Amino acid sequence: MSLYGAFERLLLLGIIASSPIVFSAAYTRYMYNRIAFGGSLAKLIRISVPDLNKREFYILLILVFFTILLGIYPTYILDGLHYSVSSLIYNS
Repeated sequence: MSLYGAFERLLLLGIIASSPIVFSAAYTRYMYNRIAFGGSLAKLIRISVPDLNKREFYILLILVFFTILLGIYPTYILDGLHYSVSSLIYNS
């Protein structure tokens, strides 16, 4: 929401504000590839993680569903907060 406001106010400010997120994601992907696929740190990790069982998969699926739903359409949460936030702003 704050990045949306930054883009709405000034495009250059929005680009500057969102650039650390892009760089962080790129660096995380780079480090994951080095660790998981034979980089210099891969020899330090010898833990074998088993696959998910059905129960864990369904719990993860539900969490991913709600994350995507509220990321695309956050009005379900924001409508409930509208009255209290508005009264807080107008009474201050």
